[in-house]
Amino acid sequence: MSGISLTSSMRNNLLSLQQTAKLQDMTQNRLATGLKVNSAIDNPSSYYTAQSLNNRAEDLNVLLDAMSQGIQTLKAVNESIEAGTKFLEQAKSVANSALETAQPVVAKVSTEAELLAAIDSGKKGLIVLTSDITMSVNQNIVLGDGQSLVGARYLDKNAAATTLKFNFTTTDSAIGIEAAEGSLISGLNIDYTSAHKTTFFDFHAIRNQGHHVTIENVNINIDSADTSSNFISGIHTGSSGETILNGTVNIKSLNPNSHFLYGISAADETAVLTQKAGSTLNIYTTGDHGHGIRNGTNNFNGIVNISLGSSTDEIFGLALGNYNLGSSSQLNITNRFTINPQYLIYDSALTYQNGASVSVKLDGAALNDTWIAAADGSIGKSSLLSLNSFPDWNRISEFPQAQFDNIFNDFDAYIDASQKVFPPRDNISETASRFNQILTQYDNLINDSWYKGVNLLKSQDLKVVFNESRTSDLDIKGVDATTAGLGLETADWSNTAGVQNSLDQIDSAINQLRLYASEFGNYYQIVTTRENFTNSLINVLTEGADALTLADMNQESANMLALQTRQQLAVNSLSLASQASQSVLKLF
Repeated sequence: MSGISLTSSMRNNLLSLQQTAKLQDMTQNRLATGLKVNSAIDNPSSYYTAQSLNNRAEDLNVLLDAMSQGIQTLKAVNESIEAGTKFLEQAKSVANSALETAQPVVAKVSTEAELLAAIDSGKKGLIVLTSDITMSVNQNIVLGDGQSLVGARYLDKNAAATTLKFNFTTTDSAIGIEAAEGSLISGLNIDYTSAHKTTFFDFHAIRNQGHHVTIENVNINIDSADTSSNFISGIHTGSSGETILNGTVNIKSLNPNSHFLYGISAADETAVLTQKAGSTLNIYTTGDHGHGIRNGTNNFNGIVNISLGSSTDEIFGLALGNYNLGSSSQLNITNRFTINPQYLIYDSALTYQNGASVSVKLDGAALNDTWIAAADGSIGKSSLLSLNSFPDWNRISEFPQAQFDNIFNDFDAYIDASQKVFPPRDNISETASRFNQILTQYDNLINDSWYKGVNLLKSQDLKVVFNESRTSDLDIKGVDATTAGLGLETADWSNTAGVQNSLDQIDSAINQLRLYASEFGNYYQIVTTRENFTNSLINVLTEGADALTLADMNQESANMLALQTRQQLAVNSLSLASQASQSVLKLF
């Protein structure tokens, strides 16, 4: 195009248009891609720096996935340890039950001296009363851990009934039998008499001061001769203790002049009374402020018969506690004297399961003088009990005629008959089989604890890498949490020592699992912290790369508008520059 001549003005305007068009192309590209640096040509320094940052972010993203899988592996371990601990606790419960069954006979006694000597020996097991024993005045019995006191009928149901007698005249608190951890009291008649003159002291035929104690086929007869204000009960459970009732337990507390006379009492609501299914509890009590059961958390799973009476002041069936009726439980309450007021259930939480029943019989009391109060709980529905005026003071509106007389009219004869019926006992070999089955299931659980082919509970290790150069990592060491690794052996319960050995192994294994849980929890915290850090670092790297390469869309939009205006002005200027050449045509 060298043959074409343009004026200087036209060439300048044309060059300006060409430069504007080039700038428009660049701005359009930035608007389309969102990047101000699309290649090394645009800005080599920014381009390669951003590429380096993005490459590291991508490398860390890959490691982030591995960290996430490491966390899931540790979560699988935690779930397995929790479930495995439950298995071992179940096995421990079976072993404890077997220990009760397998208790050896450490002594057979027929005198007070022999009885106290057997207790003082500290030997764990059964102390068997082969004949009646009358303790010296104010002499009580304090059992050690694992020591049990049973009558002759515990070993032979056809043996004669065995009676243990206490007589207290002290002005201090008087406890007949002080039970200890794991104590069993079974197959005994316990006669408790007192002739003390004091005020507000505790007197109990059996006291469980915060332990795990079983009371089975026991008859307690209390005769309090004084008229002072005393807390007297057949069975008392201290804070955080559990008393288990099995077979038939009968309690008779007869003295209309005694103040605060209870069948069963508890220190507070942390004390638990649990009645086994198929068991029967009979309470017959009279006295000023006489209570059938007072305080504690009481779980009834059998038959509970309470007969009350007083000629002086208030009487209570259930008072000041939590009372939970299982699906097969029956609660029967009757009064035997006319006294106002009577509270069959007072200031207590009473809950039912489907199938539980409650019946009430009133001997001589007017309907309007008998109340149920449930200020702290709820009274559920029962086919044998209906209420009105809920939720404040609630009167009984309907009740059937329960049959109490066959028990309470001839209570002593009923006591003797019930002593000859003992609950069935587990065969020790069958119990050992259950124990071994639980250990097998525990091993199956550990075998199934792998995640993505790694089982940290079977001595397999896991490495989690934290940086792209692989110079920062965490080696998670696996452990052997199988029964073999924990030192758990198949149960050999031919004797008590074998059961105790299994219990010791279970306790050690549970403690070891708790230690493993702590170790893996520490690993979990480390990996989780590094995962969070890596996430944050990836964001920092990506933001840094974007700061170098991303276009400011507001600025680029303004640039495009300015370039379009500039282009239009350049076109107009070129048009004006060409007008000088066009004027020559007018000469022709």
